[in-house]
Amino acid sequence: MNDDDELSDDDQFSWEGVDTARKNQRLQREHPIAEGQQRYTAKAKACPQCHTAAGQLSWFYFESPDETWDQLCGRAGWMTVCDRCHQQVDFFCEVLN
Repeated sequence: MNDDDELSDDDQFSWEGVDTARKNQRLQREHPIAEGQQRYTAKAKACPQCHTAAGQLSWFYFESPDETWDQLCGRAGWMTVCDRCHQQVDFFCEVLN
C-alpha cells in the first residue's frame, strides 16, 4: 500500500478474496458499516472512473484470505468498492501481520 491509502493497480486485492470477505456474514456483523464510515469518510475517495461519491460506494470490512496470514502478509480493514465500475477504490488497513 502506498502512503495515502489509494489502491494502485499493484495494491489491488484478488476479486475472489474481496468477494469472500464481503459475503462473510460473521465478519460483516462484527464490523458494522457505520463504524468504517465514521472512521474513514473524511479520507475516502470517489470512484476514479465514474466519480460516484465515497458515501455512495459499497463499504465493507475486508480480511485477506487465510493463506496470506500464514505467509505473514495478511491484512484487514475497511474497503470501498464501486460496483458500477468493478473498482476497488480505497482500503484502510487496520490490521497487518
